[in-house]
Amino acid sequence: MDKVTVTYIKHSGFLVETKESYLLFDYWEGKLPELQYDKELYVFSSHAHHDHYTKDIFKLENKCKKVVYVLSSDIKRASSFWKKAENVLFMKPHEEKVIDACTVSTLKSTDEGVAFLVKTEGKTIYHAGDLHWWDWPGEPEEDNKMMERQYKEELESLKKESIDYAFVVLDPRQEESETLGIDYFIKNVGARFIFPMHCWEQYDIIERYKRNNDRKFLTGQIIDITGQEQQFILE
Repeated sequence: MDKVTVTYIKHSGFLVETKESYLLFDYWEGKLPELQYDKELYVFSSHAHHDHYTKDIFKLENKCKKVVYVLSSDIKRASSFWKKAENVLFMKPHEEKVIDACTVSTLKSTDEGVAFLVKTEGKTIYHAGDLHWWDWPGEPEEDNKMMERQYKEELESLKKESIDYAFVVLDPRQEESETLGIDYFIKNVGARFIFPMHCWEQYDIIERYKRNNDRKFLTGQIIDITGQEQQFILE
């Protein structure tokens, strides 16, 4: 089985390298590894928030032999920098597009934009963007209940999938509710490798979560992220 290299860039930004291509998700800051020109590069941005999208992604235009931008439709309204790029595709929630060797499906975020499910080279990759169970202390109970309902409804479509690499929100700002989203994902969807993200560089939350997680539901591996530019070579 071909190896896959996953590089943690920052926050929710990850680079996935397969045998034939690179898939860059929600890059906004941080150092990218050196890219091989003979591979294709697919750049995914889940929404226009500053911690998930930057105009700097368009500086990657000539880094590989082919660069394709797959952007949430809200970015089309929020930014104009994409107009100078050659290969730009916008996706709304609940769409599917075949892009070269990638089949890309979207879910509707519980915040802004979309989440991505990408199938390529025999691998299935899920990047949540800001699709998450956003239960906030002090918010009205009906708002938190609505968020729970919307999150669970969106994840229904993932239950039939066999996901290899999942990038899922674990946000310490939610205090006692911080694990709701990732817990539900693990219990109801699962993946071979799960990368907690959106941790605001408070990486100790990952170690704490692994220590306290109910392992009877865990069928894959939760990846320890401890700092930027960390690389993981996986099958």
